[in-house]
Amino acid sequence: MAGRAVVEGRRPTMSVFSIMFVCTGNLCRSPMAERLAVAALRRRLGPAAERFRVWSAGTHAVTGWPMTAEAAAVVAAYGADPEGFVSTELTADLVAEADLVLTATRAHRSQVVTVDPTALRRVFTMTEFARIAREVGDGVQAPDPVERAHAVVAAVARQRGTVRPARPDDDDIADPIGQPMAVYQSTGDIIARAVDASITALVGRCS
Repeated sequence: MAGRAVVEGRRPTMSVFSIMFVCTGNLCRSPMAERLAVAALRRRLGPAAERFRVWSAGTHAVTGWPMTAEAAAVVAAYGADPEGFVSTELTADLVAEADLVLTATRAHRSQVVTVDPTALRRVFTMTEFARIAREVGDGVQAPDPVERAHAVVAAVARQRGTVRPARPDDDDIADPIGQPMAVYQSTGDIIARAVDASITALVGRCS
């Protein structure tokens, strides 16, 4: 699948950890998150980043479109690579492949669970996972980054609902499509902070 990054193809063993980001059209929010996560993994893990697969999809996506020019500009401004991205429609098979699903909004989170009810304990909004992971990540000890990532997801699932946002809609990242560049930049900042906190928790504070 052209939209995937870091490692292509289906997950062969538990030695690889898969992350999927989800929004509506797979043109703005989830592509930005995907490419920022790839860059963060490579910064932290170097060659070991190949043990992580990252891709994105949209609940109402039309397969084969590039991310918007504004989203690509935001990705590039953070030092990540927007090139080669194409949109992908969310399917049950894609959900089943992912060890962690991070969505733009609570509605997307519900849609993922509707597509695959078994995903309940591994799907979170981006900001929800980041908030809880900040609290639990330092308590997870595992020398292997993939083992650590699985352990962090399990720990975050156990703590779901205990680390609450200031407002419920803080767990929703609004769609910037059709908005001015300043809105894209603001959205990108929210996504970048959530991705950084999530990847830090998943793989540890290595460099």
